[in-house]
Parts: sequence; structure tokens; C-alpha cells
Amino acid sequence: MTLYAQTTGSQSTGSGTFVAIPGLAFTLPEGVGTSALLILNLPNPYATGNDIPGAMLGISVDGVVSPVIASFTYSEDAPSTSGRMPTTLVVSIPLSTHKQHVMAMWAGVRGSTVIIDTPATLSAILD
Repeated sequence: MTLYAQTTGSQSTGSGTFVAIPGLAFTLPEGVGTSALLILNLPNPYATGNDIPGAMLGISVDGVVSPVIASFTYSEDAPSTSGRMPTTLVVSIPLSTHKQHVMAMWAGVRGSTVIIDTPATLSAILD
């Protein structure tokens, strides 16, 4: 079984702590002794700011962000242009005796604003 969610339109966050990426969430079915491979793909994100801008990406399961995260930052304090920073995060989540709600999360680093203006996806592949 495969689960899939995709964003539409432009979205951004200036939050310095993890917040949900709107549209990237679904519920995993119950299952014991198996797991789900979750894939968060942001093919064209970018960040703006003047203190080495960047982003952190994560996945929460029932409100708890996995310790496995992805991130990107630029190499300059204040880049003259915001180049695209394709980023993918892959996390294996053990299934449980109850359904689990998963959400893609993001945050800006050092006061950055993170922007997506092309579709981003959250997928789950179940054993």
C-alpha cells in the first residue's frame, strides 16, 4: 500500500520552530511487526534572510517530531539570489496497534523565511 499527499500553490513559513506544512499529512493504518517508509520531498524550496538562511525539515508522528531531520543552508550570510535547494527526507516508522497521524514539518533557521512554490510531497510505502 502507498499513501501520498501533495501541496498546491505557494507556501511559506517564518517560524523558528517546527510547524506543519499545510496539505502534507495523512494517517497510517495500524499494523504490528511492520513499518512504513516515509518520504518527504521538497524539490524546489528556497529560503530568504540575512544570517545564512536555511530550513529544517521533519516528520511528526502523533505530534512528536522524529529525531531524523533534513536541512539546508546557504553558504553566504545574505545571498544575493535565493537558489533552489532540493531536499528529501526518508524515515522508517514502525506501525503500531493504533492508527498514527503523520505530518510534514518545517522551520526556518536563524530568522529565515522558507518558501515552496512548486508541489512538495509526503509519501508512505508500507510493507
